[in-house]
Amino acid sequence: MPIASTAKKHFDEDLARSRALLEHAFAISEGTLRDDIIRSSWMLSVGAADAFFCDAYADAVARSLQAKHIEPAIVTSKRLLSLKIPVAAVIRGVTTGSWGWRMAARDLIENESVLDLETVRKHFNQYFCDSDKLFGEKSFDAWILHKDWKHRLFGITKTDYRRLTPKAKDKARKESKKKFEERFQYIFQRRHDCIHNCDRAKVSLNRLHIKSKSLISYVIEDIEFLVTRFTEEYQEAFPKYIRGLGYNGTTKGRVCQ
Repeated sequence: MPIASTAKKHFDEDLARSRALLEHAFAISEGTLRDDIIRSSWMLSVGAADAFFCDAYADAVARSLQAKHIEPAIVTSKRLLSLKIPVAAVIRGVTTGSWGWRMAARDLIENESVLDLETVRKHFNQYFCDSDKLFGEKSFDAWILHKDWKHRLFGITKTDYRRLTPKAKDKARKESKKKFEERFQYIFQRRHDCIHNCDRAKVSLNRLHIKSKSLISYVIEDIEFLVTRFTEEYQEAFPKYIRGLGYNGTTKGRVCQ
């Protein structure tokens, strides 16, 4: 399967659970229980994204290790060589093949959180070519002009963006990136507030973010857009990364499918 396929499948299932929680919450009477179910829907959505990015990263590491095992003479990336993987996990990878490498990679990432876009960039940009870096100045147009674009994410319509002069487009792109990043910072921070402070900003419970069903639905939609759009680019970039390192077509076929 293409890279991150299993992670994306699990993400879709988890997001469906989040939507089911939201539907259930607004089907019962108002009160603390309903509020907490709504909070749970938000937290589960963000958790689904966190789990996805962790699994997608582990998948890339596992496939990279598998490729290196198949063609040990290939010079791999310094970042991969610097990863600290337990000896037991490496032995398991050598003896059990692709499944073992996947488990080794999961051992590496299981205690990490990928709940900000800068961390996503840090982990994944190594797999993207220089002209297509994740959330980069050169590649962000495809996000703004995507068919599932939302104005609340970018602050400009696709039509207006296309009409801009190159200079004005550069300015608009930077502003859209800032808005996009601020949106997800807000979404992720709400999850932290709920988990670490039980959603008490000071003394009273914070209900401002859970009054509207549509507001929570938009959060879920935006998380879905982030992960789906990322997966599209990731599945295109990773085979290029493997081939660019010098692995032959047979190895590329084994680790990219």
